[in-house]
Amino acid sequence: MLYIHRLSDLNRKSADTESLPLIREFKQKVSLPLNPAQMEEHFTDFLISESDLLAMDNALVLIEPTLDMIRVLMAENDPEHERVNLERAIQLLNMIPENLQININFAEDLISWRGEFITQATELLNQIPQLRSPDQKLAVNNQISNLFEKILRNKEFAFNYMDVVNEAQTVNLNGLCEGLPKGYFFHITLEEELKKSSFERIKERIPADKLKRAEEIEKRIQLIKKGVDRAYDVNMRMVGCAVHLYSYVKWINTRM
Repeated sequence: MLYIHRLSDLNRKSADTESLPLIREFKQKVSLPLNPAQMEEHFTDFLISESDLLAMDNALVLIEPTLDMIRVLMAENDPEHERVNLERAIQLLNMIPENLQININFAEDLISWRGEFITQATELLNQIPQLRSPDQKLAVNNQISNLFEKILRNKEFAFNYMDVVNEAQTVNLNGLCEGLPKGYFFHITLEEELKKSSFERIKERIPADKLKRAEEIEKRIQLIKKGVDRAYDVNMRMVGCAVHLYSYVKWINTRM
C-alpha cells in the first residue's frame, strides 16, 4: 500500500486514494463475472496461513519463561546489571501476551473463514451489476458490510487495533531488540560513557556466565519479536484485504 502505513491509517478517504491504482489494474486485467479461483488468486497475499499462527503461538509460549529469566536477574540485585532497563524490559514484555492472544484468536478465525470469505465475496460482487430495487441493493450492501466487519473487527470502516498487536508493541520491541546487543541489560560506567566505549570492549570486564545468560534472553526476545511482527503483519494484511475488497466494489460500481 502506498499511503496506508499504520493500522490507524485506514479510513474511507485513504481507501479511496489506495483504490485508484487498483481500479486501473482491474480495468485492464479483470472481467465479470468473477470466479472463486480468480478471487482467491487476487486475495492470496492477504490470506492468513498456518505458519502465521505457528509464529505467533511460539512467541506467546516464550514470553512468560523469558520474563522469569529477567525477574531472576532483578532479584539478584547485581550491580553489573542496569536495574531500570530490566524493569523496562519486563514492562514491555508484559504489554504483549493479552494482545497477542487476541491476535491468535483473530487469526484462527480468519483461517477457518478463508474459504467462506472467497465464496461470499465472489457471489456478492457478481450480484452488484444485477441489483435493481433499493431493497436488493440494501440487502447486498449489508452483506458486504458484514465482510468488512469481519476483516476489520469493526462496524466502522477502520481497523479495530487497540486490543491486538499494534505499533505500541512493535515499536517498543524493536527498540529493545536494538539495545540488547549493545549491552542494554548491563550497567555502563561513567568512564565508559565518556569514552564512548563499545559494548564489545565493555564485555571484557563482564563475567562470561553473565554474558551467556543475557545472550540467552536476547535470543528468546528476538524469537518473540518474530511472532509479534507476524501478528502485526497479519493485521496490516487485513487492512490491505479491506482496501482490495473496497476497490472491487468501487470498480464494479463505475461499470454500471
